[in-house]
Amino acid sequence: MEEISKRWQKLSLTDTEGDKVDLSKEKRMPEFVLVGKFFTRKAINIKAVAKTFRPLWRTRRNFKVRAVDNNIVLFAFELETDVEKVLHGESWTYDRHLVALERHDGQKPVNELIFCNTTFWVQIHDLLFSLLTKEVALSIGVTLGTVIKPTDNSKVQGGNFVQVRVVVDTTKSLSRGRIVSWDKDKEGWVSFRYERLPNLCYWCGSLTHDDKDCVIWLNSRGNLSTEE
Repeated sequence: MEEISKRWQKLSLTDTEGDKVDLSKEKRMPEFVLVGKFFTRKAINIKAVAKTFRPLWRTRRNFKVRAVDNNIVLFAFELETDVEKVLHGESWTYDRHLVALERHDGQKPVNELIFCNTTFWVQIHDLLFSLLTKEVALSIGVTLGTVIKPTDNSKVQGGNFVQVRVVVDTTKSLSRGRIVSWDKDKEGWVSFRYERLPNLCYWCGSLTHDDKDCVIWLNSRGNLSTEE
């Protein structure tokens, strides 16, 4: 946006072009907007997107769906509570590919959004029975990202695991687990299971591309070709 501003400032404008149009805040549409990035190479069909998410989100009021570009879609809601509900329900997928959502307040162009976060419920397995506690879940969860503390503690404990809701960085590989210690000379491995996990790259653990688009995979193919 800054680059575009610099360009038009250098233009020689006619009297008509130089007349400023008032686009102040009070004239904007009263909408609550989420912008979604669909991490798939396939072109997105807006009608299919709307048909998929309307029954999933079950919003109190209607919402509009608009295509932007580069598989970015704008969702305009009538109620802010519907936006909160959708975000609370993350993570979301479309055709098993991740859909990363960001709030949009209209202060900057949509193509400047980064889409680097999404939220998962993460199950933590292979803990000692005595460590299946809320405190342990939170301690491990903060190593994964920003923890969203549950209002209902019953959601933290499963049968043989604990779980935590975490905002993870989609630009990084998903963690498979952690080494933990529960005494001075005792340690072990705990494994993570991500609920509603979308397609991901099994070469590097990324959520933003699949195996065939992975640099590691492409390099390995190149090395094989060289050896052959």
